[in-house]
This record gives sequence, structure tokens and C-alpha cells, in this order.
Amino acid sequence: MIKIVTDSTAQLTEDELKEYKITVVPLQISLRKQILLDGVDISRSEFSRELKESKDFPRTSQPSIGQFKSVYDDLGKDGSTVISIHMSEVLSGTVNVAREANKLTSTDVTVVDSGFTDRSLAFLVIEAAKMAQQGKSKTEILDQLAVKKTTTHLFCFINSLDYFVKGGRASRAIGFFSSLIKLKLVLTMEGNKLKVVSKCRGQARFQQIINKMVDSVVNSRGITQVGLSYVDSDEEVSRIANFLHEKRPDLKIVTRLTSPIIMSHVGPKGFALMYDA
Repeated sequence: MIKIVTDSTAQLTEDELKEYKITVVPLQISLRKQILLDGVDISRSEFSRELKESKDFPRTSQPSIGQFKSVYDDLGKDGSTVISIHMSEVLSGTVNVAREANKLTSTDVTVVDSGFTDRSLAFLVIEAAKMAQQGKSKTEILDQLAVKKTTTHLFCFINSLDYFVKGGRASRAIGFFSSLIKLKLVLTMEGNKLKVVSKCRGQARFQQIINKMVDSVVNSRGITQVGLSYVDSDEEVSRIANFLHEKRPDLKIVTRLTSPIIMSHVGPKGFALMYDA
């Protein structure tokens, strides 16, 4: 038997977790001198609220080696094989922690860097879980995941660099300058690298790019599923989701708050558009 593991940045619904029997290893959150487990001790909505209101900026970190080893040991008790699929190494050290834990467990584990996160990561995880339930071999699943990476796309729309400044990833001077010229960024994950697609000064150009990408999804009949994840405000993603439902009622669309680690990078009113073609 093959069992599938991922981390808590994967945008999976409760129904999907149950249906495909996926195990999630939660990331850690440091908040008010407490270490909390993402999705266990604190919800996404609670974390989003803390980002806006807390004087002490919440920190996120990858799971511990012990967390992964415990999961691998438990899943392998019945002789099962594990495929452990995680967010891109570019965004977090989670996949490397999983690799270190793999050296310590007696369970047969294969660790995969998805090259993505959020719903894009979920596309790969669900594909692997479906194939595992169908009795496919580990080699068949890994080969399909390699193909799936090439058809999966993620675009992130950053409205503000406020959280970069709060989290110490950018200086206050950069934050001030960016707010002064109303700089907005469009990023993508490609080839396991985070790339800047566009830098926009002001909302008008930013909105043009968003609309163009949404129109591209509508016109690309090979796209069957879309993920729309947001940091704090669902206004823009709801507008996009409604438009897509109207133009492409055949699409499966999942719209939800993103994970804490992504929230703390993307910033206020940020969101992502992800799809599988």
C-alpha cells in the first residue's frame, strides 16, 4: 500500500483529506511566545486576524524532524510505502526537513519537492493519492507527478510589501518607497524558482494583468480546475470566482484563505490564482 503525506501549506478541503486519506504534517507558528501547529492549534482565519492586529508579527517555521519521523514511522507500521510531497524548497525548508527525517525512519519513504505550494501543491497531492487508491506503483505515481508539474501553474498577486517589512524581509525604506509609488508585484513559480512576472505602479495596470490572466483561463479549455487563495480579503477572488463560474461552469474552483506561511510573505489583500492545464 502507498500512503500520501504533505504539509499544511497544501490547499486541501476536509472532504479531500478524508476521501483520499492524505496525512498532513503541520508547520509551526510562533505567536505570543507560544509554538502553535498550523491548522491544529490555530486556524487560518485566526492567523490572518493576528497578522493585522498583533503588535508582535507572527513567525512561521517548518515542521521538526521529529514530527516527520513520527508520521513516517506510524504510516509504515503495516509495511506501507510513503510518498511525501511538499512545498517548494524556494519557499521553505520543509522538504529538506522531510529528507532528513527519511534518513532516520525504517519506513520506505520517497520525498518529493512539488515546486509549488497552496492549491498547486494540492493538485499534485490529490493526483498521487488517486493513483495510490487505484493501485498504481510508486514509479508510475512519481512519473505522473513529474508530468503534472509541467501542467500546473501558480501566479501570486502582491498588493503591498507591508508584511515583508514587518517580517524583516525588507527594510522600512524599501517599504516606504514601494508604498509611495504604489508598487505591486505579480510572481510565478516556474522550474522550482520564484520569478517576477510584472512590476506595476498603481492599481490600473495591476488590474489589467489580473483580468488578462483570468480571460486566459476562460479561453483555455484544457484547464479543468482552479485555485483562488487569499490572505485577508476575499473581495477580488470572489469576483474572479463568480466570473469563472459564469463563463466556465465546468471548472472545479476552490476559494479559501491561504496558509499562514504564505500569508506572512504575500501581505494585505494579496491572493493567488492557480490552475492545472
